[in-house]
Amino acid sequence: MDYGPIVTVQVLPGLEGEGDWQVRHRGDSAAVALANRHYSRRNRQGRIVGGPWKTLVLLTHDEQALWITTWTNRPMDNLDAYRCSMFRNEGDQLSSDLIRSAMIVTEDMWGPVPKDGWVTWINRREVRSTNPGYCFAQADWEKDRTYDHPRLVRYRA
Repeated sequence: MDYGPIVTVQVLPGLEGEGDWQVRHRGDSAAVALANRHYSRRNRQGRIVGGPWKTLVLLTHDEQALWITTWTNRPMDNLDAYRCSMFRNEGDQLSSDLIRSAMIVTEDMWGPVPKDGWVTWINRREVRSTNPGYCFAQADWEKDRTYDHPRLVRYRA
């Protein structure tokens, strides 16, 4: 199946070189490979990434980091927000820098952030960090203390 050409996004200040984000299609083989190594990936045999919603797939030039933004007008949690549905960084760049720049790219492409901002979830039982969500906190996201779940931590920006 042909998913079309790769579209290079603008170079972001301070991230010139290997960390520049590129927009990739849901079926991009490098994006699928990184997604398959993420703990939240359910179908490791799938040939696309992202759900049935509006989806933006970003991959760094060196193909070491993946960011997926999704948005839906019918969310189950009633939040009108851009969602980081997946982030994986296997490269040397700081995850917090990549998070901030991926947010900028998304907002440049999709427009102003919805009324409820940004949201993501981290499964504290699946990540190796003793501080799940630390990279998001370093990118100025805040733990949503109104959200209570036995496994998931919700961060918002």
